[in-house]
Formats: sequence, structure tokens, C-alpha cells
Amino acid sequence: MSEPSKRDVQISKALSYLLRHGAVKEKLPIDSNGYVPVAVLLAHNRLKCHKCTVEDIHRIVDNNDKKRFHIVQQPQELICATQGHSIAEINPDDGVLHEITDVTELPDALIHGTNISRSLLILQSGSIKRGSRNHVHLSPGVSGRDSQVVSGMRNSSNAHIHLKRDQQLLDQLRLFKSLNNVYLTPNDVPVSLFEKVVIRPPKNTGKTGEDWQKVKDLLKDLQIPFELAEASH
Repeated sequence: MSEPSKRDVQISKALSYLLRHGAVKEKLPIDSNGYVPVAVLLAHNRLKCHKCTVEDIHRIVDNNDKKRFHIVQQPQELICATQGHSIAEINPDDGVLHEITDVTELPDALIHGTNISRSLLILQSGSIKRGSRNHVHLSPGVSGRDSQVVSGMRNSSNAHIHLKRDQQLLDQLRLFKSLNNVYLTPNDVPVSLFEKVVIRPPKNTGKTGEDWQKVKDLLKDLQIPFELAEASH
């Protein structure tokens, strides 16, 4: 697939902002599943300034490598962001987020991708926190390595927190699967659910190197296994 044009990237970013974060602030009619009428979006200045058309939106939805958007006809055309929301009013039903209620529905891996400095904060606080987002994002593999991962983790992540995949996890967390194969929980994820942490060690000896040493010490104190991935180049 060819790289998207600069204009398509700008339109995609505008869609992401409006559908994931800004719809209420921008007074757009967004339903509890996160859907907004396409016609309303096309009339918004963030898209009008790019002379965006229905055809542009369809192309961007079809070609987006992370499958960030989904379109339905009900009967008017509606579009939503598949995950990554910070809008409190969004509470998707099972047609948008499928709730995982049995361990047999869990993927072979559940991984939170982050970086070394952020992983230090996670270990110090005792949990992965969702912060301003509606959910903590988890992936069924590693972005850039596993083909089933299209979103939910940056390729630049150098710390991968693997979660236990058992009944204990489902007892403590509500877990959902998004339309683009990202696993989401509205709960903070405690370190007691960490199975292991895989770190790609830094090459530098500055602050990141210092944080890495602190991460190793904390993982040992918490008795969380850790592994070293291939060093970055």
C-alpha cells in the first residue's frame, strides 16, 4: 500500500481529533457509540479547510493501516473512531466494543506497549493508568512484528508489559475487543496482573539508562519476570 498523501494525513488527523476527543467541545452530534453523521463532519471547518469530500473520507477509512475508523449506514452514513476516545459520553455497545467474558476469548498475548521512562512511572504507581483516555490499550502482539497488530501500540515502544491471561484478569478488569483488534479496559491495570516485562535496552547511558536501571530494580523487588529484547539500532 502506498503512503497516504499529505492532504489525506491532515484529513485523517482532523477526523481523529473530532471523533476521539473534540466532538462534544465542537458541538457535534455524537452518539454513545461514538458515531457522527458524515454529512455533519463534512460541514465542519476542520474538514472544509481541506475541501474534504465523501469520497475522501471513504478512501481514508479504507486505506488507513491502523483501521482507526468505521462507517455504517443507519440509514444516513455515520462514522466513528474504533478506539482511543477521551470523550466521557461515549459508552459503546457490543456492536462496537465486544466484551470479553470468558478466558477462551482471550488472545495468545495481551501487551501494553510503552517506553522505559513510562514503565518506571507505571511500576512506581502500581498500575497502568488510563489517564485522560477512556481505556487502557492492550495489543494481541507487538506492533511492527506481529501481523495481527494494526493499532494500540506504537512501533517505537521499547517496553512491552505482558499481562496474565486467566480468570484473575477477567475478575479484576472489564475487557473489550475493538473493531480493529485492540483490547481495551476502562480499569487501571495493577502490577499483580503483570506476567512479565520485555525491555529493549537503551544504547545511551543518560536519563533513559538511569530509568532502565530503576526499572530492573523495581521488577526484581516486585518479583515480576523480565526479558531483554534485541537492542535498538
